[in-house]
Amino acid sequence: MTTVRNVSLTVTFASVVLTNVLSARGEVSADSGWPTCSVFVTAKPTTGNEEDTLTVVAGAGNNVTRFTGKVRRFRPSGFPKSIEMVCTGTLAYAAEWAPVLDGSTDVAYRFGVTGDFPDGSQGFFASGGTDQDIVRWVLDQVPGITYTSGNIGGTGTTLGLSAPRSFDWRNGATAWSYIQNIDRATLYRTYQTRDGTIRRVQMIGHPDTTPDFTLAPQDILEGASGDRNTEQTRNNLRVLGHDYGVGVGPVQGSATDAPISGVPDRWETFTSDLIEDGNDPLGSAYGLTGLNADTLAGQILPDVDKEFVEASVPSWRDDTHGPGMTCLLDCLDRLAIGEPMWVARHAWEVGPNGWIATYGMTGGGLPQTNPAPPV
Repeated sequence: MTTVRNVSLTVTFASVVLTNVLSARGEVSADSGWPTCSVFVTAKPTTGNEEDTLTVVAGAGNNVTRFTGKVRRFRPSGFPKSIEMVCTGTLAYAAEWAPVLDGSTDVAYRFGVTGDFPDGSQGFFASGGTDQDIVRWVLDQVPGITYTSGNIGGTGTTLGLSAPRSFDWRNGATAWSYIQNIDRATLYRTYQTRDGTIRRVQMIGHPDTTPDFTLAPQDILEGASGDRNTEQTRNNLRVLGHDYGVGVGPVQGSATDAPISGVPDRWETFTSDLIEDGNDPLGSAYGLTGLNADTLAGQILPDVDKEFVEASVPSWRDDTHGPGMTCLLDCLDRLAIGEPMWVARHAWEVGPNGWIATYGMTGGGLPQTNPAPPV
């Protein structure tokens, strides 16, 4: 018995529903930060230009919003004749905007207390700020970005008291690079979902204890692949933070475990000048405020002390999935993987070949306890 699926694709651009759409594809990734989408049409729409809003509603029964964002460019192709409308989520604006520091405005983008600068002025967050407050403040500076404060989570740790200059927004740095520095040091990710919602959540790349969904051999299309390796495995981790210039080097911390059987004893080093507390080279604790190097070492080690398992899985499944979810990839016979996998990427495509979704997944290590963010 053959099952016929009705594939749906509706594209709205500048408030007008397009009638000449050939196909569309898009992706949401935990690492890239914002969703991307390409819509292929037979001719450039008569209404709308770059930076106008485009929304795609698509599926094969589960017809939901797959993308909302801005058209950034039109890319014509002569053979076969078509125009690709290249789109990104609005969070991409953060990678294109940076403050212009001319001396008079420097203070607005620096940490510091009253009197800390020669003119007696102070920088922002004079009493320090939590990582989530700092990220919200940075997002506030970028034109074209909107977010809900409650969606921007964080550790709640007050930063910038022990080493405030480490948090200065340096000339030329984009808003996105500044956010990434904060995210990296706190093990959080700021990213934008398919519907344009900006979130900041702790996403560590190993699976949860309870899978959110399952993919089995009958769900998988041609082209699926997997990989298992210990080339990246590290059972020792050293974390280096801020150097206070007292002659003993940066604050530091470490975590270690017995090597996996057959894998050499190896070290990994993680550095961030935003880490303000830790130990001196002799192991004595400083007892300062801010992020602690030992604490971070214990959190990062499970992500490198493991067998690295990766998979790319195209599927006919039409589901609403996204980064941070856990998939039970039950494909031991085909992919040598029969275990929970963390979803790092969810891509989709709709066109002449119907509906196809592709999952980029990673696994191995200890399970996480963080719930998957909304999709």
